[in-house]
Amino acid sequence: MTRPMEDQAPEPGAEARSHESETMEALLAQQAAQAQKLAGKQVTWVKVIAVTKEAVLVDVGEKREGVVPLADFVVEGESGKAAESRPPTVGQRIPVVLVGARRDGLTMLSHKRARAEIGWDAAVKAYKGKQRVRGQVASAIKGGFLVDVGGVTGFLPASLADMRPVRNPARMLHTGVRCYIIELNETKKQLVLSRKAVLEEEAGKRKVEVLNELRVGEVRIGRVVSLEATGVKIDIGGVEGVVRLSDVAWNIARAPKLERGDKMRVKVLSKPAVAAEGQPASSEPIYLGIKQLTPNPADTLRRKYAPKSTVHGKVVEAGPNGVKLQLDDKTIAFSAPLESDLETGYKPGDSVSAIVLGINASLFELNVSISKYDEIKDRKRLAQYLKAPPPLTLGQLLSPETKGE
Repeated sequence: MTRPMEDQAPEPGAEARSHESETMEALLAQQAAQAQKLAGKQVTWVKVIAVTKEAVLVDVGEKREGVVPLADFVVEGESGKAAESRPPTVGQRIPVVLVGARRDGLTMLSHKRARAEIGWDAAVKAYKGKQRVRGQVASAIKGGFLVDVGGVTGFLPASLADMRPVRNPARMLHTGVRCYIIELNETKKQLVLSRKAVLEEEAGKRKVEVLNELRVGEVRIGRVVSLEATGVKIDIGGVEGVVRLSDVAWNIARAPKLERGDKMRVKVLSKPAVAAEGQPASSEPIYLGIKQLTPNPADTLRRKYAPKSTVHGKVVEAGPNGVKLQLDDKTIAFSAPLESDLETGYKPGDSVSAIVLGINASLFELNVSISKYDEIKDRKRLAQYLKAPPPLTLGQLLSPETKGE
């Protein structure tokens, strides 16, 4: 009586042969699919089997080799550096597209075209999904730059290359950039990029972060970004603030000379509120101050020179508009025409005294009166002259010198 088939022991080596057969079938199917893609000039991945001085040899199946020009692996160097070849290593899998066949029977392939097709598919996906793409600036042309985005050449207009005009295009060459694709022409396979959109988006996020932690009255280290007719733009940790001209110096005539790139301390004067959704509640800028880090000279003058006190100085200017005095190295006093005796004929260098009337807070000068000082001086002299003589003492009355009088 024979045992049922399920109870019979498997033939030795049958399982191994079955696995080998499945592996072989999978390999043949893979090679067939690869051959079909190559024949249809579709992107396919192949294994590198050798690298020579001129080409990269790859396995295209059916015991055949394909040739990829070594020039396809040339990469532009960083700014100031020459281009260099970065061929793949043996065993590495690379994407290729069929170009044709050589006379010697070798299959000609292009890695560069394969990268371009893969890059284009990725660009279309990024454009539709409004995602950023990474690229490298390949060259500067009229009106902008050409950027390599995964093998696809995109145009980056100069106006969209930065948040401010690009003053030195050469500095952008061979640098990595992140951009949004703002236009895509599938027929011509052309891309138009905007790096400015990425920078503005990041600046908006940083501004919210800085606004949340910024406190009015605090002092920060900033860097001069630009000098404009209305004020100075200062970068404080990735966010720009504005120093209005009136907040640069107490006396604009003595304002410090600022240059782009200068670092300095600034005081936060005001900031826009942050709305509930995490965005600035208004378009108002962050206002900063430079002069607020030093005492107001007008307050210093008020403490040093009280009204009705007497000051002494030397004439620096004299004329029909009044007399200007230099009291010390930093202090100027002005006596208006009605407060000056212009007939005196003051000359530069003359020593003059005056009475303090008040402070000119806009010019940070003392308002003084030379005439009032002279009037007070004259009244004192007259009072001294009119003062009655003191009565004679008993000693003076009994003095022998007075007997004959």
